[in-house]
Amino acid sequence: MRVLVANIPLPQNRFLVDLNAALSATCELEHSSDVFWDMQNDYDVVHLHFPEYMTFELQDAYIRGLTSELINAVEERLAFWSRKAAIVVTRHVLLPHDAREDPMWERMYETVYRYADGVVHFASASVAEFQQRYRATKFNRGRAPKHTIIPHHNYTSLPNDTDRRASREKLGIDQRAKVMLVFGAIRSDDERDLITSAFQSLDVPRKLLLVSRWRENLADVRWIRLKYWLRDAKRLYYRLHPGYHLNYEFVEERDTQYYLNAADVLFIPRLHVLNSGNITLGMTFGRVVVGPDSLDVGELLRDTGNPVFDPDCPETASDAVARGMALADGGIIGPANQSLALTDWTVARCAQQYVEFFGAGVVAATSGALANTASA
Repeated sequence: MRVLVANIPLPQNRFLVDLNAALSATCELEHSSDVFWDMQNDYDVVHLHFPEYMTFELQDAYIRGLTSELINAVEERLAFWSRKAAIVVTRHVLLPHDAREDPMWERMYETVYRYADGVVHFASASVAEFQQRYRATKFNRGRAPKHTIIPHHNYTSLPNDTDRRASREKLGIDQRAKVMLVFGAIRSDDERDLITSAFQSLDVPRKLLLVSRWRENLADVRWIRLKYWLRDAKRLYYRLHPGYHLNYEFVEERDTQYYLNAADVLFIPRLHVLNSGNITLGMTFGRVVVGPDSLDVGELLRDTGNPVFDPDCPETASDAVARGMALADGGIIGPANQSLALTDWTVARCAQQYVEFFGAGVVAATSGALANTASA
């Protein structure tokens, strides 16, 4: 089976890197935004992930602003490929993180899904939300796409050759501390405030907040040197405070293991969100995961016995973290999380589900339409 992954190179996206590698074992796979845009070659499946990263033009539009002309150009490509191949979209997000209120990106996403023959979801909540969101959409083939649920595969490709004690020694964290970890991008001031309030309200002895990349705001003062002096003073305060361990730079993949193994609880500081790869990341390393009771995130955490908080009442987050700490002490949920991730969410197993969906699910269902197009 010939598969075209229509995305710009995303070497830091471990999900895409690992999935493409696993699919390449059984498929003839090409990852190229140029081939998609230039409408070259023949494929059985065109696999899409993030519409904002389908091409470099779209990535630029994500920063500078999306135009109708670019959406129309994308639709021209989708129409071309729909006459030659089945189009499958893996649904990672509802809308781009920084464009959730942008009607142009809503239009772009609907355009992509209008041409989809199949949609891969991480949990059933996403299927229901999709069917509601696009209930009035006039799909390209006159019918809605086929849906399937395939788990977010695990992160065993990341290094993990250390343990809790060694990780805490490396990071300079007390072995007795109760560590609340926030890993990955903090995308807004609201998320930063959620982290701060959840930690400060957490009633747990020897608590420590560990953050892989803290979000900073420079002081609103006119003198540039003063801005950075105040920033450095705040950093010094946190460095000297026994309850905080904040990093400000990107964490390399080889160092991810130290943060995960040093933690008791991994906290997902999102509110109304569809998915989070941090669920799988935390479970791969055997951590208790705490996050919002929102769509796929809430479904997956509740189904696995991990604590959730009400995204409409952020003040409930500290109690959820406290429950997570108690569960970590209990020693059951963390190992159960890891067993699930290492057994059921392997990249090989998930890739095989993709191949089966591509073949029997999507390509077979669209073969009649493609044949009619070819003979027209």
